Amino acid sequence: MAAKKWVIVASKHCQLIDKDVELTEQRVYPTHDFLLTQGTEHQVHVCSCSAAVECNMVGVPCRWAYTNPDAARF
Repeated sequence: MAAKKWVIVASKHCQLIDKDVELTEQRVYPTHDFLLTQGTEHQVHVCSCSAAVECNMVGVPCRWAYTNPDAARF
């Protein structure tokens, strides 16, 4: 079974909502040694922002809040 962990990858001031936010990733770490030998320490499963719910509620077009379909999240 793989281990999942939320990791803060950056803190910044978002100009779209004029707030300080944290950008996070849900990382999946393999528990099998053969996956580690492939050079993959972890895989990113989900990217999100601490203000994602607020931005979704008001429709702010942000790639971290999943409200901008034209932006690649990874």
